[in-house]
Amino acid sequence: MKKHNKTKFLANVFGVAFVFFQLFGSTASADYRGYWIDTVRQYQAEQPYGHQPQPAYQDYSIQEPAYQPQYAPESQPHDAAPTPPQASHPLDIGQASYYGNQYNGRPTASGETYDVYAMTAAHRDLPFGTLIRVTNLQNGRSVRVRINDRGPSKPGRIVDVSLTAAEQLGLILNGTADVQVEVLG
Repeated sequence: MKKHNKTKFLANVFGVAFVFFQLFGSTASADYRGYWIDTVRQYQAEQPYGHQPQPAYQDYSIQEPAYQPQYAPESQPHDAAPTPPQASHPLDIGQASYYGNQYNGRPTASGETYDVYAMTAAHRDLPFGTLIRVTNLQNGRSVRVRINDRGPSKPGRIVDVSLTAAEQLGLILNGTADVQVEVLG
């Protein structure tokens, strides 16, 4: 009889504890979900009329312009050589990494605000505003980015690209890749 009473008592204790955690343990997560729902509603209410949300991924594939001479053949002086297209100048080969979401909205060394959706990069020496082509040597993908920050700070890395540029280069999975950097124009 005593053994049976102990079993009932333990079952009641575990039952009460289970009900207690079911009732009060899920309150925090319900409050958390409610907080995010309220935040999203507030954000949606603040958007101007007709605002279209920016897509999470945009296609920024680079299309090289076809060569076109500066002068029409009939108006070109006979002694002038045709102007060749602007060639890119290979600068360096090394490793590239990317800025994560944690830097979004922070100021860069040039004074701009970092935007994860912009096609920008950080380089140690190149002047701000310089356009470069970064080519992933492992998969052949390339992007055109503008220098607006200084870095990277880790040894062995030659360029840090924005999150969108990293997605297009295929850097997200590994975090780094061997790249070639070329200065454009």
